Amino acid sequence: MEFLFYQLSLVLAAVANLAMAVGLLAHQKAYVKYPVYHRARLMTILWLVVFAIGYLIHFTFRLRLSWPAAASALTVSYFHWGAICFCWGYIPLLNPDHFTRKLVVSNTIIYVIGLIGYWTVPLLWKEAPLATLISYSIFFGYCAYYLVVFYKTFNRVSFRLVKMSYGNVSGFVRWMQASCDLILLFGIGSVAIAAMFPTDFWPYTALEIVGTLVYAYIVYSLSRYGSVVETASRATENVAAAEMDFNTFK
Repeated sequence: MEFLFYQLSLVLAAVANLAMAVGLLAHQKAYVKYPVYHRARLMTILWLVVFAIGYLIHFTFRLRLSWPAAASALTVSYFHWGAICFCWGYIPLLNPDHFTRKLVVSNTIIYVIGLIGYWTVPLLWKEAPLATLISYSIFFGYCAYYLVVFYKTFNRVSFRLVKMSYGNVSGFVRWMQASCDLILLFGIGSVAIAAMFPTDFWPYTALEIVGTLVYAYIVYSLSRYGSVVETASRATENVAAAEMDFNTFK
């Protein structure tokens, strides 16, 4: 029965993710003139679709029964992709200068190295909890670094927005903190659980349910951000320009 609930949660979570991705995609063209926000929506769509594909692979091949190490490798692979989407899509909402070619190249190299590490373990062993946990160090290192980058950026930008009297984007600031707290805590926590319980089903059933609720909140908030995107984009661009001027004359 526990396995059946797990399988059902995978299918329902995949369907929910795809439905949210389609909902965002349907209104994507309306925000082409706001490239930073447009990218954030696009990265969210890709993140939702990749997670849905991952859930369906788990469902189809029953990896947690037949090949636990591969199940763990698959989980960390799509969570690492989610972390990249966060880095490329959400941090630039606060600092438009964050997204660069150098960032894309370095993150891609790290991801490829990560995939090699994550999938080497299941290719050598059917089940190897310690080796799996060691391979996860690439993911946790990546998340730890960009966790610091995000919160340093958030604290700096939110302070400047208040100082520059952009009170009408206070909702955006609160949403960013709440959404990103959820993304980071859920993402890192889920991978940690995958390392600790590679063959159990109930933790993942709970994670699929909680994850769907977390993603629904993020998609809802991201959609609402569209109503203040012009003001918020101008505010963050002005903050970035002010910081550049300050660094130039420092």
